[in-house]
Amino acid sequence: MLSPTRRGLLDGLRVAVTEAGYDHEVDASTVELEDFDDAEKGEFSSALSFAIGADVGENPMAVAESIAEAHRAHGLPEGVVSVTVENGHINYHLDPESMAALTLSQIDHDGSDYGSTERADPDRIIADVSSPNIAKPLHVGHLRNTILSDTLMNVLEERGHDVTRDNHLGDWGTQFGNLLHEYVEYGSEDAFGDDPIAHLLDLYQQFEQRDGMLEDVEEFGALTDEFEAAIEAERAFHVDDGKAWFTRLEEGDEDAVGLWEQFREASIERFEAIYAELGVDFDCWLGESFYAREGWTDTVVEKALENDVAMRGPDGSVFIPIYDDEYEGAGDPATADVDASLDRAREMLDEADSVDDADFDAFYIVKSDGSTVYGTRDLATIEYRIREFDADQSVYVVASEQNRYFQQLFVAARKMGYTNVRLEHIDYGMISLPEGSMSTRGGQIVTVREVLDAADERARDIVREKGRNVGEDEVETIARKIALATVKYGMVGANRGKDITFDIDEAVSLEGDTGPYVQYATTRAYSILDSAEAVPAVDDIDPAAFNDTDYDLIYHLGRYPLVLARCEERYDAAPLAHYLLELAHVFNSFYHKNRVLDAESAAEERLVLTQATAQVFENGLNLLGIETLAEM
Repeated sequence: MLSPTRRGLLDGLRVAVTEAGYDHEVDASTVELEDFDDAEKGEFSSALSFAIGADVGENPMAVAESIAEAHRAHGLPEGVVSVTVENGHINYHLDPESMAALTLSQIDHDGSDYGSTERADPDRIIADVSSPNIAKPLHVGHLRNTILSDTLMNVLEERGHDVTRDNHLGDWGTQFGNLLHEYVEYGSEDAFGDDPIAHLLDLYQQFEQRDGMLEDVEEFGALTDEFEAAIEAERAFHVDDGKAWFTRLEEGDEDAVGLWEQFREASIERFEAIYAELGVDFDCWLGESFYAREGWTDTVVEKALENDVAMRGPDGSVFIPIYDDEYEGAGDPATADVDASLDRAREMLDEADSVDDADFDAFYIVKSDGSTVYGTRDLATIEYRIREFDADQSVYVVASEQNRYFQQLFVAARKMGYTNVRLEHIDYGMISLPEGSMSTRGGQIVTVREVLDAADERARDIVREKGRNVGEDEVETIARKIALATVKYGMVGANRGKDITFDIDEAVSLEGDTGPYVQYATTRAYSILDSAEAVPAVDDIDPAAFNDTDYDLIYHLGRYPLVLARCEERYDAAPLAHYLLELAHVFNSFYHKNRVLDAESAAEERLVLTQATAQVFENGLNLLGIETLAEM
């Protein structure tokens, strides 16, 4: 009920502003929801009068009064009984009975579709999600990415968009040449057979640590000439052989490709097992290798040079120059303002000693040794998505440490002529451990497997402590659902932009503002409904029988579609997680303050309300990928 009411208020406000003699835009943010129990503000409020007053030099109170008067004359939407002015704010007050009748009827009618949107022309959205690197385990950083992106894509689908999930694997680049070198020199077929990911991770870390130590020794300086030469030779052997292996891989060498495919297949098999446990699916797995091996990177490099978008450096590298004044709005085709010509760059290079000293950022697409970089593959991805998917949006769920890179990528994409697709970097905060930053190179990681096992163990203990007379199989089933709820809600509920210090003990806690708390509220609603003989039809109840506590719950149920709209607007699922937690608090308050099954009055009305609440819980938790429980 609140969504159409808000739309009606916006339409009426536009007319009222004009009728009051003001020329001012009224957009969707103009009318805001307020708390149900704030009698002064009402259930909707607008501060538009302050912006208009500042523009025309009038007192906001006088502006608000004139707009409110025009609003009354024009007429208010169904369910809105009055418009008032308080401290310069224009406030709208709902009729509780109308709100109750309309909201409960809508939930009853829509059922599992409550909150969803149908669009005649939905956006085609393809998203980079999860994006692990092969030959490495999934760690908690991937866990946050996977759960955040899965929930957000669920919301975007619920909002009527056509979404394609691409698990954009990190499966190409010079690091795989290093890994091939390391495996050939020091690897073990037996160790690979026993645990391929653990063995490959050991080899990767071994290469990085050895290279780092040799570099440190090389730079120390207090060495004999003979020893220094030996160190340089040792380091060159590993680094140069790694580059040689990657060259062989890019050229399709049978031995290099064969080993790489083994690494990739073993990694994907391990990933798929974790994803299945998380209940996460993908539409495609188009990793970086796809664009390199299928010729899309070659297409990008040729196009950039032929269209005079990129230039060659003195060392043979190829780069796209990007200027500081081009970053603003680069992801939005309607606002992007870039210069594809190279004249400006050439002038800057004439005044500089090198590319590094020039007054622009060089977005490299070919290195000096002729190999491509992930920027090349990302541009190739955009080219492919435009051609093959006819994408309206290409979004990237990637940690905030890559913010600058994606700004550069989006500018480079506009220079390449990719102007019809919206590019969106959905960033999120980094994850660190209580001991410090997480590092795959240094071996300081917490895997997804460790997190899920720890959460599962804690949840089993909780289920057993409840003393329920259930079999061990049922304990395992309930515990698994509780554990996943704990982990998923913890990843989505945190502010997307905030860094997280990840503590396993805190992450698996079943106390406080958690997914299991929402699960339990849902279970409580199920229990009430199961104990009832029957739930009456919505049309047979009397909304006048509800009290203020009931109306408060109904108001929160009506907010659900607006919360999904906010998630879509912000590319963030956290508002949904926060909403469900708040709804659980409101429902628990309703449960404790009101009798339902044996109430002397309003029993039928509250059964209908409980059923509507259970439906909204189900809908929201389903978007979070959290299963409800019939009993806990």
